[in-house]
Amino acid sequence: MAKGDGSITEVKKPDGTSYAPKHWKVRIDLGTNPITGKRDVVSRNIKGTKSDACKLRDQLKADLENGLSANADKMTFAEFAEQWQQARETAAEISKTRLRRERTIIEDMCSYIGAIRLRDITAQTIEGLYMKMRWDKTEEKGKCSGTTMNMIHKLLKQILSRAVDYDLILRNPAEKVKAPRCDTPDRRSLTTAEARQLLATIDEAEDEAYASRDAIEERQEKRGDTSERSYLRGLSSIGNVMAARIGLATGMRRGEVLGLTWGHISFARGTIRVTQSVTTYGEVKEPKTEAGKRVIAVDEKTIEHLRRWKQFQREELAILSLDQTRDTPVCCNDKGGLIAPTNFSRWWRSFTKAHGFEGLKFHELRHTQATQLVAGGMDMKTVQHRLGHASATLTMNLYAHALPENDAQAAQLIGSLFSETPSEQARQEGTLRVAV
Repeated sequence: MAKGDGSITEVKKPDGTSYAPKHWKVRIDLGTNPITGKRDVVSRNIKGTKSDACKLRDQLKADLENGLSANADKMTFAEFAEQWQQARETAAEISKTRLRRERTIIEDMCSYIGAIRLRDITAQTIEGLYMKMRWDKTEEKGKCSGTTMNMIHKLLKQILSRAVDYDLILRNPAEKVKAPRCDTPDRRSLTTAEARQLLATIDEAEDEAYASRDAIEERQEKRGDTSERSYLRGLSSIGNVMAARIGLATGMRRGEVLGLTWGHISFARGTIRVTQSVTTYGEVKEPKTEAGKRVIAVDEKTIEHLRRWKQFQREELAILSLDQTRDTPVCCNDKGGLIAPTNFSRWWRSFTKAHGFEGLKFHELRHTQATQLVAGGMDMKTVQHRLGHASATLTMNLYAHALPENDAQAAQLIGSLFSETPSEQARQEGTLRVAV
């Protein structure tokens, strides 16, 4: 067999008779491997006629001549996606939260196209995949957002792009598919009156949480229970309220607020230093960008509430034989540790529902911060810095909402300008010239 020609041999039964249908072995010699010194051979088995075997041989030769890997005709999407995912996990360059999200999406895609060979995936295959996934998700959950489908598309395109790099496919079929459009999120921003009402509600909730914690400790003393404790029921209630207060005062993200320790608070300067965040899975990580690392000023009232809470927390942790240090979480749970983001979100939903703010997302306090500052005349660079954005454009597009009260003022202004008569305008201009 000459190099690259390929051979076709019938595989027979032990007794020398043919199978029905016939079995064939197709082999292509790739020449001597310069590293091992041995001959590299691609071998495939096929059932059918000799014509079928010839077609397989010609296809293998064409793939090799086009530069595809010798295993290109065998690799399925599920096999390659698993290799791709494992490589990303080994590189350890991406957060565990993102890796888990990607694995969930990949497993979902594999349930539809996992058994399909990479080389058989076409643009039509992908469009059919999106249609089926959207339909099934809508049936299961009642809706499937364009943002979700866009995320699926980006991940699939990334996987297939790597398959091209590895010479498993000639071109990326996902590049021929139009990416699903992301939904425009319905971002809510509190009005000035609503923000004041929320702050008053937080004040009341904080006082109630302190009183409740004191009452629990009094009952403990009356029972004469002096046993060693590993947690203090009610401590997390104050921690949750403080997280809400910080969020409203600073516009910080949920993970950033829950990742604060006392070492990040400067009472002398009245500032908070943002250097880390807690993920949904409880991991502590640095911000995504350098802009996310920032020092922001905090109003005096919030600083006073934090000072009171720090002293109270120190005394409470002493009951658990714990020292309050620079690394102690500002918003702590009943054991003095970090509050899990999922637990905080559960408390926030209950809190907002009970106090007339049902449906308000914690992230919308961030929208409120930007909108109120812009409406109040604050320069965009300062707002950008407080929110930790890399560009002011991002801040404006994402979070700067039009306030109804300002819109009403704008309407009155434009109305008065357009309704002036020429004589009134001339008198005003004359008055201005005299004044000058």
